[in-house]
Amino acid sequence: MSLYEQFHQQFEFVLATTEADRQSVYRLRYQVYTLEFGHAMPGEPVRQLEYDEFDRSSLHCFIRHRKSQEAVACIRVVYPGRDLGELPIESNSRDEFCHQELTPDVLPRELICEVSRAAILGRYRKRHAGPESEELIYPITDHDYKVSSLLGVSVYLASTVMIALIQRRHALALMEPRLARLLGRFGLTFLRVGNIQQFNGVRAAYYIDQHRAEEALKPELKSFYRDIIRSLSSQFEESVKDAVPPRALATEYADS
Repeated sequence: MSLYEQFHQQFEFVLATTEADRQSVYRLRYQVYTLEFGHAMPGEPVRQLEYDEFDRSSLHCFIRHRKSQEAVACIRVVYPGRDLGELPIESNSRDEFCHQELTPDVLPRELICEVSRAAILGRYRKRHAGPESEELIYPITDHDYKVSSLLGVSVYLASTVMIALIQRRHALALMEPRLARLLGRFGLTFLRVGNIQQFNGVRAAYYIDQHRAEEALKPELKSFYRDIIRSLSSQFEESVKDAVPPRALATEYADS
């Protein structure tokens, strides 16, 4: 059994379309961004929730450990619409774009979106150095951590599916250069379109074409990606299809 098949045995992809699921996402983000990294973030610190005004115009996904039902990773895709005039990257990197064509001001408004708020619980990112808790279900062994190492690329693969479902194509992201390099190894090639800046660490604006991202995935990821499409597409059709109809390409890819 491949590592990707083992990942699907341990984890499931969930579209956060209910208020309870969104609260799970906000709690996870607070845990990672505020408690682990110490960033000053918006939301409700008293309730340990991290959220902002862009969450209302976003499609959210989180990855849940099947046995413990713990939300362990998440990501969102923000898209302009009736309630959103501009993307967060437009205000956070307004004067930092260095590409003449791949900027929010030039790209078709109805086809752009932003990938942001990717988060993975710390104990899934690296093994805890202290004694193991008897209550800990997962991850425990070295192999558990090897499977969990796929969480990073998995949330970005999920965002690629989500971009298709909301009928967008041009995605922007404010990310660390080392993360962009890591994703590139899997075929998710983000092009840097902004200057290096300080924003909760060293980051820059990046761009990716969703159509080309699907085509450029490494061969070993194709089956894994199709499984993510099937999972998220079915959830999307059940919960939000009346608001945002799914793009045909996602279905075609899943059936190929």
